[in-house]
Amino acid sequence: MNVRGIFSSKKKRLDIFDWVRGKHASIVCFQETHSNEDIEKLWQDEWGNTCIFSHYNNKSAGVSVMFNKGLDFKIHDSKIDQKGRFIVLDLSLYEQRLTFVTVYGFNTDEPSLFSDILHNISCYTNTSILMCGDWNVVQDFHMDTYNILHNRNLNSRNKIEEISQTFELLDPWRTCHPDDKKFTWRQTSPIKQSRLDYFL
Repeated sequence: MNVRGIFSSKKKRLDIFDWVRGKHASIVCFQETHSNEDIEKLWQDEWGNTCIFSHYNNKSAGVSVMFNKGLDFKIHDSKIDQKGRFIVLDLSLYEQRLTFVTVYGFNTDEPSLFSDILHNISCYTNTSILMCGDWNVVQDFHMDTYNILHNRNLNSRNKIEEISQTFELLDPWRTCHPDDKKFTWRQTSPIKQSRLDYFL
């Protein structure tokens, strides 16, 4: 979930935390948190359980993974990006070992980000991998955009495709809805839409 900055407004942050809790999700991933190391204890206290952070500064980037109470999990290892773009976790959920990744992609074509993620995933031998986030890259220009003129970030898309092929990952929503056009980002005046947020 791209929260577009929750550093400066406590009310916005707590409202988002409350809204997400109402969804009863076991694990929540935030992108564009605009966080720094100084807030870790405060946000963890406000959330009420374990949080993992990747910071950049309080004006841009930042991702976090928030675990809800009652979840049976253990974090064995973590790879934390120093520019607030991704977290890679080696963890167990109810004794099932997996690699869990959340990502916040650049607006520009930065395939090196996904090369770094590929490298960090490869550090673990887990056969189960789950990736999610705001990739800022569509997988299929024709199916995942509306009224977008330019097919951007081609190198990043190719690197994401390499990750998918290397680890045999699928987009579950697209697999279940092969012909549907739905979007996670929208601009008005004029209307432009893209599906930038997805799981692999």
